[in-house]
Amino acid sequence: MRRGNYAQLSLFSCYEYFLLLSPGQAIVRKVAAMKSLLAGMIRIPSYNLGSIAHISLMKFQITEDDQSVIRRVAHAVEGFREFDVQLGGAGIFHHGTTGTLMLQPANSDRIHRLHGTIMTEFRRRRLIRPHITIARNVANEELLKVNLRDFDCYDSFCCNKVTILKKAVEAPHYEVLQEVPFTPGKIF
Repeated sequence: MRRGNYAQLSLFSCYEYFLLLSPGQAIVRKVAAMKSLLAGMIRIPSYNLGSIAHISLMKFQITEDDQSVIRRVAHAVEGFREFDVQLGGAGIFHHGTTGTLMLQPANSDRIHRLHGTIMTEFRRRRLIRPHITIARNVANEELLKVNLRDFDCYDSFCCNKVTILKKAVEAPHYEVLQEVPFTPGKIF
């Protein structure tokens, strides 16, 4: 099996970048506990237990150097102020025969604006439904057994940076490339 240094830049290799928002450790721990609780109640794909709580903004593959991606993200968030994300309880969205159990932000307008500025910077168009995944690709018949109130969470966290993850397309895991901070000082 061929091994490579996935952190090493090659002009001919394609890399996958993943931009996301990270909640604080308290929310990360709560979501991890929810994943364990859910796995004890119903059958879920095992990879859900290893994923860390986050809100996805954008995922893309390009043959580009890291510094260009970092500069473009920094330019997109320039002047963007940190803000609080209030979680508004649990929900499910269905996609075919499976669904995703997730936590929904009660106030997603700032996340949508941030996403829009990043999309513009990268000249891409895609809508998102901001959420923190508890478990994805769960069979709908399993999700019917879940009482959503058992997974409600109404906490909040300060969103103050965009995290850029990177991996070679064939690599199994992402590594943190950079955290791009927002301008300090909350806007309410």
